[in-house]
Amino acid sequence: MIEKRFAIGLVVAGIFAVVSLPSWAENKEEEKVAVTQVPASVKSTIEQQAKGGTLREIDKRTADGKTVYAARITANGNDREIVIGEDGKLIYRGAVAKEDEDDDD
Repeated sequence: MIEKRFAIGLVVAGIFAVVSLPSWAENKEEEKVAVTQVPASVKSTIEQQAKGGTLREIDKRTADGKTVYAARITANGNDREIVIGEDGKLIYRGAVAKEDEDDDD
C-alpha cells in the first residue's frame, strides 16, 4: 500500500513539473544586446572566455526576476554558449546543440 501511494505521488509530482514548464517559459524575457550594453564584470568574463574565438551574439535573459547574459562564441569552427550572471560569474559553458544553431538562420 505504501509503495502504491509513493508511486502515485511520483506521478503527480511529474505531472506538476511538466505543467509548470510552460509557465516558466512565459515569464522568461530575452533580448539581444551589444557588448557595450553589459555590465563591466560580464564584459570581462566574456572577453576572457572568447580569447582565440569570435563573439557572435549576446542575449540578455530575465526569468523569475534574475538576469543572466548568454553569449555565443565560435572558436576553432565550434560554437559554444556561455551563461554569465550579472556579477560576472560564469554559470554555464557548453557546446551549442545543432538545433540551436539552426534557429539562428
